Amino acid sequence: MTDKTHFSTLANGLTVHLKEIHTAPIISTWVWYHVGSRNEPPGQTGISHWVEHMQFKGTAKFPAGVLDREISRVGGVWNAMTYLDWTTYFETLPAHIFEIAFESEADRMQNSQFDPDEVKRERTVVISEREGNENQPRFLLAEAVQEAAFSRHPYQHEVIGLMEDLRSITRDDLFEHYQHYYRPGNAVLAVAGDFDTQSMLEKVKSHFGDIP
Repeated sequence: MTDKTHFSTLANGLTVHLKEIHTAPIISTWVWYHVGSRNEPPGQTGISHWVEHMQFKGTAKFPAGVLDREISRVGGVWNAMTYLDWTTYFETLPAHIFEIAFESEADRMQNSQFDPDEVKRERTVVISEREGNENQPRFLLAEAVQEAAFSRHPYQHEVIGLMEDLRSITRDDLFEHYQHYYRPGNAVLAVAGDFDTQSMLEKVKSHFGDIP
């Protein structure tokens, strides 16, 4: 059977890329947001990466830890990454139960809670990550080169951010960044795997089409 590729955009602006591949009974779902370290104003370096962390801290529908257990239970994997120009989230699951990926991504696109206690705990995590990087001379060299090479461009800062900003960014800063960039018109949904394209497109519309 010939693999099928589909590209479209929903009425709310969400870009949809589907790739029908029947080589294995799995489906991989990726949501890419057009936001990374280049979008951070002075005083808020590292905020995109920190918001990525907060996306795993739960919503009213999926409290923290619930999806970790559910996805692990069925042998799936999920994670996220932040870079200069983008932040992406993915789930790879058995095809017959992939829809939990749509449920969770549509939910956290609009309903992440940013609980102050979770923000406080995660501040410790990102600062520790920064400190770990600083123990590597290669990181310090790369940071210095990047700052010199892009002295007048937002690429000048490492994705992890500057220590002084990680200590001062507030819960409201994080939530405002999330609300500004996490919306359908600023996102690409890419799905590849063992599915029927037309049926999958209907599921995409069902889960994501009503998000404003």
